[in-house]
Amino acid sequence: MYHIFYHPLTPLLSIILAIGSIVPASHASNEDLGIAAARVTQIIAHRGASAERPECTLASAKRAIEVGATATEVDVRTSKDGRLFILHDATLERTTNGEGLASALTLAELQKLDAGSHFDKRFQNERIPSLIEMAELCRGKIDLLLDLKEQGNDYDRKVATVIREYGDPAKTVVGVRSVEQAIRFRELLPEAKQLGLIPTVEDVEAFANAGVEIIRIWPKWLDDGDVPVKRVRATGKKLHLNGGTGEWEETVALLVHNPDSLGGDDPQKLLATLRRIASESKR
Repeated sequence: MYHIFYHPLTPLLSIILAIGSIVPASHASNEDLGIAAARVTQIIAHRGASAERPECTLASAKRAIEVGATATEVDVRTSKDGRLFILHDATLERTTNGEGLASALTLAELQKLDAGSHFDKRFQNERIPSLIEMAELCRGKIDLLLDLKEQGNDYDRKVATVIREYGDPAKTVVGVRSVEQAIRFRELLPEAKQLGLIPTVEDVEAFANAGVEIIRIWPKWLDDGDVPVKRVRATGKKLHLNGGTGEWEETVALLVHNPDSLGGDDPQKLLATLRRIASESKR
């Protein structure tokens, strides 16, 4: 059974469950958009509240918790000494004062780097967190979405072990990138939900058949129409769309497709925009 995530707009959920059609942007009324806004039951802070804090750090996750996001997304990689850490890029240059492949360093070496000054000097003490640290921070406060950057049985088992020992499996969303990984995590962390980070639209059905609860569709895949969304709906799975700014125009463009879950770099703004859309639909 799919877990309904709590969200400040959830009281309107009973109204929209009967709404299954997708409304073209040019015909979406205020009422349609208000219903769509109420449908969104998961607000995912992309790499934490990365518009306000250095991405993929404890500071960005803490900010996501503060502003009321229902989940924070982080990217999981393996260090030279086999430890799991949080970093989006495979290389260090963009978000730290290090150089080269992150996987070429031990966790201790990675955590000596400055992972905050690239964003603002105020965050120069931010470090690359381990998955253990992130899991402990989020436990009991916010859902943790793991974007799994690697594949393989050993990697998957390490991730599952950390979540079982330091996190909360039932409040974990596993971002799987292959059908094999989805099947494996159904055994490793059966309590966790799964988000299918599908590589192409053609993979919708395969991931759905593997048991994922939610499927991500990139907004750019919708430039030529809503066929990808219809394919997701036909499987009975939930729909996740990635945003960025949380601004009105961007959010409306996403709501046209009636997503169940939205992601963004600025969850505080996204939440405010959704509330505003819901409010204005009642006028």
